[in-house]
Amino acid sequence: MTLSLRGSVRQAAGSATMMYLSALAMSGVAILLSVALPPAERGLLVATTTSATIGVAVGGLSLETFLLAQGRQWLDETAGRRSLAIYTGTVPLTATLAWIFARYSEEANPGIAAVGAACIAASNIPAAAGLTLGQFLSVYRYRAAFAAIAPALYLVLIVAAVEDAELWLLAWLGCQALMAVALWTKHGLSLVRMARRPAPEQERLARLGLTHAGAVAQVFTYRFDQLALARHQGPDVLAVYSLAVAAIEFTQAGAVVAAQRTLGDHADGSAQRLQGVLRRALYLAVGMGLLVLVGLAAIGVLTSGYEAALLLGLILVARSVAVTFGKILSARLVNLGGERATAVIAAGTALAAVVGYSFTAPEFGAAGVAVISVGLFALHSTVTAVVLRKRSEPQVTAAPQADSSEPKVGNVV
Repeated sequence: MTLSLRGSVRQAAGSATMMYLSALAMSGVAILLSVALPPAERGLLVATTTSATIGVAVGGLSLETFLLAQGRQWLDETAGRRSLAIYTGTVPLTATLAWIFARYSEEANPGIAAVGAACIAASNIPAAAGLTLGQFLSVYRYRAAFAAIAPALYLVLIVAAVEDAELWLLAWLGCQALMAVALWTKHGLSLVRMARRPAPEQERLARLGLTHAGAVAQVFTYRFDQLALARHQGPDVLAVYSLAVAAIEFTQAGAVVAAQRTLGDHADGSAQRLQGVLRRALYLAVGMGLLVLVGLAAIGVLTSGYEAALLLGLILVARSVAVTFGKILSARLVNLGGERATAVIAAGTALAAVVGYSFTAPEFGAAGVAVISVGLFALHSTVTAVVLRKRSEPQVTAAPQADSSEPKVGNVV
C-alpha cells in the first residue's frame, strides 16, 4: 500500500497538470482557512488580495499567453533589450493599478496590494519564459510549492489566535516575494540574455494588445463585483460574498478543461461533439455545485457571520452554469477563427459589469450583485451562442447575376 501511494505521489509530481491543480487546491485551502478571521478582518484580506489580483490581470499584459504564442525562437533569438523593458515594465504598472483599485475599494490596504501585485508580476515574467521554453513541470512545481506555504502560515496564525488581517496579508506577501525570487533564480537566465541583444525591428505590440484585450475585459466581469461591494457595503458583506464566489468557482473546473479540448478539436465532427462536451460539463458543474452548497451550509453552521453564504451560493450556481457554457462556446468560436468576436463580446460584457455592479451594490448589496452577475454571464453565453451559430451556418454563394444594363432575352439559367 505504501509503495502504491509513493508511486502515485511520484506520478502526480511528474505531471504539470497535477502540479497546476495542486496549486489551485492550495489556493482553495487558503481561502477556506481565512474563514477563521472575523468577517470585517476577512473583508480587508479579500479586498487587498483582490485589488492585487486585478492589478496584475490588467497590467500584466498576459505575458504567458503572448510569449507562448510567440514561441521559443522569439524568446531565444529575437526578443532584445526593448522587449525586456516592456515585460519588466509590467511590475510598476501592476503595482500602480493595484494601488488604484485598493483605493477605490476603500477597504483594502493600498500599500500591501501594490507590493503584492509587483511581486506577482515579477514572478510571472520568468514563469512565462520558463513555459515558453517548454519547462511546464518546473514552473508549476514552483507555483504549487509556494501556494502550499500560504495555508501553512495561515494555520500557524490560527493556532496562535491571530485575528489581525494585516498580519495574514504579510504572510501572503512573503509567499509572493519568495516565489518571485525563486522563479527568477530558476528561469531568469533567458531573460538576462535578452538584455544583451539589440531590439528587434518589430515588437509585435499589436498582437500583444489583442491577446491582452480579451483577458482584461474578463477580469472586470469576474472581479469588479467584489470591489464594488467593498466600496459600497464594507468588509463584512464582502467577506461573505467572496466566500460564496470562491466556492462556486470550483464548480467551473470542468469547464476549463472542456474549453481547452474544444479549442484544440479541429477534426471532422467537432461541431457534433460540441453538444456532448456541453452536456458533460453542465452535469459536472451542477453536481459539484450541489456539493459546494452543502459545504457553504456547513460553514454557516460552524462559523459566525457566514450564514448568508448559502443563499448567495444558491444564486451563484446559475452563474456557474452560464460561465460553463460561455467558456466552451467562446473556445469553439476561437476554434473557428473568431478571436476578434470573442474580444468584442468580452469587452461589452465588462462595460455592462462595471455599470451594473456600481449601480446595484449600494442599494441591493451582495444578493443584488449576485443576481446581476448571473444576468451578465447568461448574456455573455447567449450572445456568444448567437454569434457562433451565425459563423457555423454554411455560407451560400449567390450565382452571378446578369448585368442589368444588358438586354435580357429569355430566362437566365
